Parts: sequence; C-alpha cells; structure tokens
Amino acid sequence: MSLAHHLRTLGVALSVAPALGGLMGCEEGPPPANMAPAPPVVGGTTAPPPDVTEPPEVVTPPPPPPECPADAPLDPGPTLVRRLNRTEYDHTVRDLLGEDLGLALGAFTPEEEMLGFDNNARALQVTPVHAEQFMTGAEAVAGHVAADFAAFLPCDPAEIGEDACAAAFIHTFGRRAWRRPLTAAEQARLMALYAEGEALEGPAFETGLSLVVQALLQSPHFLYRVEVGTPVEGDATLRALTADELASRLSYLLWASMPDAALFDAADRGELSTPEGIAAQSARLLADPRARDGLWRFFVQWLAIEDVPSLVRDARYYPDVTPEQLAALVGETRAFVEFVVFEARDMRALFDAPYSFRNAALASLYGEDVGAGLGDALVKVPVDPQVRRGVLTHGSILAATAKPNMTSPVHRGKFIREHIFCETLPPPPAGVPIVAPDPDPALTTRERWAIHSSEPSCRGCHQLIDPPGFLFEGYDAVGKARSVENGHPIDATGRLIGTGELDGDYADGVALARALATSETAHRCLTTQFFRYAFGRGETSVDACTLDDLYTGYAEAGAYDFNALVGALTAHPAFRHRRAQGFEEVAP
Repeated sequence: MSLAHHLRTLGVALSVAPALGGLMGCEEGPPPANMAPAPPVVGGTTAPPPDVTEPPEVVTPPPPPPECPADAPLDPGPTLVRRLNRTEYDHTVRDLLGEDLGLALGAFTPEEEMLGFDNNARALQVTPVHAEQFMTGAEAVAGHVAADFAAFLPCDPAEIGEDACAAAFIHTFGRRAWRRPLTAAEQARLMALYAEGEALEGPAFETGLSLVVQALLQSPHFLYRVEVGTPVEGDATLRALTADELASRLSYLLWASMPDAALFDAADRGELSTPEGIAAQSARLLADPRARDGLWRFFVQWLAIEDVPSLVRDARYYPDVTPEQLAALVGETRAFVEFVVFEARDMRALFDAPYSFRNAALASLYGEDVGAGLGDALVKVPVDPQVRRGVLTHGSILAATAKPNMTSPVHRGKFIREHIFCETLPPPPAGVPIVAPDPDPALTTRERWAIHSSEPSCRGCHQLIDPPGFLFEGYDAVGKARSVENGHPIDATGRLIGTGELDGDYADGVALARALATSETAHRCLTTQFFRYAFGRGETSVDACTLDDLYTGYAEAGAYDFNALVGALTAHPAFRHRRAQGFEEVAP
C-alpha cells in the first residue's frame, strides 16, 4: 500500500473522532497521606528495639477521618482520557477477533509506570514511535481479518451486494471495535474509505474493508477509552456516563479488555442505568475466567513482582537458582492470590494465611519438605506458621526487593512503606551517594546497613525504612528461610514508628504479617491502591469520601471480601459519573 493511502487511512481514522482536547486535561495533584487512623494496636512480640532517637521530621500523623455528609454534592474527581496499554490492546484484539495475536506485548514500547501501575492516564502518552506501532498493529489485524473475511462478515455479499454488506460490516465490527455505535457521519466516512479500494490492486471489496479495519484500529475511539457522558439535569458540574461507557469501565476494570456481547446487550437494554444492574454484570464478569487474568494485572503490579522471572541472582551466592524457579515464585503468588480472592474471599488471609502453593521447583528452592509426590503443578499446602504467613513472606516479593548478591532491608522497607502503608517517602538528600554496602563475610546484612545508615544525613529516613525491612532478614535474596548469615545469628527484630496503629516492636516478618491482617492502615491502603488502578490516576483531596465509602463497603460491610471492594467501587456514583470540565471545547 502506498504512503498516500497510509495517510488517507489515518486521516479518516482521526477525522471521525470528536475533538478530544477538552477531555485530556490533567487536574491530578499529589496523593494524600493515609486516609484515617484507627484505635492503637501493636502487633508482634517485644524485642530489643533498634536505636531510635527522635522521629524524623518527614513523619506526619494521619489526617482525621473525612467528614462526608449524605447530602454533599458528588465530585467524582478528575477524569482523564485513558489510552489502552499493551495488555489491554492485546486483550481487546483477542476478544474482537476471537484469537490472540500478541501484537502489543511482543513489539510495542513498554508503558511508563506511575504510582506503580501501567494504566495511569498521565503516563500513557503517544510518541511518533507509538503511532507507527499502532499503524503496524492495525495492518496486522486487517491482514488477519482479510485472511478469512467470511468469519467476520454479518452478511453474504453475493446475496445483498458488496456495498450493502460492507455497510453492515462497518456497523457491526465498528460498534465492537469502538465499544459504541457509530454515528451516521462516521459510517459515511468509513464507507467513503471503503470505496477507495477500487483504486488499489486486488479485489475491491476485500481491499476496501481492509482499509476500514485499519482506520478503525488507528482511531482514538479504539486506542482510547473515550468517556464523554451526558449532562446531568440540575448539575452543570457533572456528566453521567453512557451505558456503553459504563460497559467499557466494567470490562477494562475486571478483564482488561472490551465488553463481550452480553455486556453490550445489557447496555443496549438500559440495564446499566442502576447500581443493581451494574452489580449483576459485575458479578457475571467476576465469575468469568477472564477476571483472573484481568485482576492479576492489579495484584502483580501492586506487589511489584512482574519482573521476578527475569531477575539475575549472583551465581557466587546463589549458584543453583534457575529461571524456572524464579518463574515459579510468581506462579506461587498468583495461585495464592487467586485462592484468597476467589475461594477464601477474605483478604485478611492475604497477609497471614498459614498456607501457600508449592511444586517441586519451589520446594527445592525453599529447601522445604512439604511431602513427596510434588510435580510441576502448584498445589495448596500448609506452611510452618512460625516461618511463613501470607504474601509478604513469598519468595516473589522477597526476591524482587533484594539485590543480586544479598538482601536489601532498604528495598524491603521501602516496599512496605509505599505499597502496604501507602506512604509517600521523600527522595534522598541531594548530593548523598546512593551506594549499598558491599558484602562483608564478617558481618550480617543488618550490621552493614546499621553502619551505612548511621550517617546524620541518612538517619531520619532510614529510621522509617530500615526497621520494616529488617523484619524480613530471616529470608535470603530468593526467599529461602534462614536463621544464620556469615556464621552470625540473624536479628530480624524491628520497631516501626510513624505509622499510627502499627507502631511498636516486632519479632520478625511473621509478627508484622499477623498485625497487618486486621490493620486498618493496610486495608485502607489496599483500597487506595485498587482505586488508583481502577480510575487510572492518583487520589486527590476530593476523593477522600469516595475512598472512605469504598473502605466501609469492603472492610466493614463486606467482611474483607475483595469481591465486595469491586462491588462497592462499581456501584459508587463516582464510577458512574465524570466531571464536566472542558466540554465547551467538544464538538457535538
């Protein structure tokens, strides 16, 4: 195909889109601190604390609970138009065609992460490289469709005529690709592009429809999740999402993909106009196997373990660790998370469950005797509750927060503070070199870091970061339990400060895990992390009441069931509305 026709196809793709400038503004501010305090609870057992002088100035107490009167006006917070990331692109193409082509994950530029997630609207910019990749992807999809047009046509061109059948294809395929019905003007533009197939080599019908498929998949209406909404009577600050926009919000939240036929049909019948109708579809989507893949995208990024299979361990210290074992570490966590979310349905178990999943590779890596007969398949097994409890003692997280040749209390402590407590830590002081202490056969890792962190310029932040990391010194850089390092006994005690309810002395990571199971701080943070993933942005001050509602629906009314958190979020008015900013700039 000539360059002129490439440009013509892209021009049609863009010309059928509305002016999106008003939808792409950025109002987002920095996330607030933890949302609310709880009654004092100290977990763990008393142990000799590290030398803690005065709390560093970076520690601030949690704000008081927000005041949320029932008649307060709704503010759903900033709404940013979101581009499909690579996973969403591949899943959407899979469900559009009925076959996984694996186009984006294999070739597209990886997304930048923001707040730990790759679906944050602010990070999903488009560069010239992206535009070229989207064009290549659209051509690949068009080639796949052209290879078997009969499978995608809703009609027989020999019976009703090629032009009539092309119009029917644009109507049905376009509705699914753009996740909404096409307007008459859009349909006309695409029919005009189809007609240009006569000027190209090859059969005019097939060539014209190939151009149409390319245009559909290069349009912002395919590449972005466009949410325009409709005006809300009596409130000029709000717009209610349309049924099709709500269908996409649901499917991309739970499946990381486009709506299926049943969800499109529910939208057409008006069933998504009520919280009850949304709840019914949400429950249906959660019961579908695609929800396991979709929600795993949240957990694997929140727990920061996606790159574990490609980690490198120093062969001088870990000579027997294989890539298969590292991949099995992530497999263990996925099997565990899916069991907790879909079977146990109690997220307290995420932190302190006395069971996990093992196969032969994992049992060998951990040095555990969990019974004979283990093969490649992961099976649920009990673990020693004095040694392991919950996901924080999984090798996946412990390996991801370690160095190639040793553990890293700083990385592990930073993970706890940021991912489990939702704290925002300040950057290191300017001019301070960030260099980890070298391994020393005469000292334990904790002893080396104690010397390293004793510098006055480092002490303030390290009083926050190091203690939760020290609690997991009973596990090496691949998660194997240990009690001795370099001939010295491991000291895995630590004192947490600046956390409110979790402040206190802990004997080890297991003691912290047991405290986290019922910790309001931990479960409010989980709520906040899911909010960030679901809305593709960080929380702002106007989201305080929404977050409080979600926590109440999840932890109090929902008994810590993750399905209840999903239900609370999808039923919330903030999920069904957007701000009306910028709509004076949007063409009708």
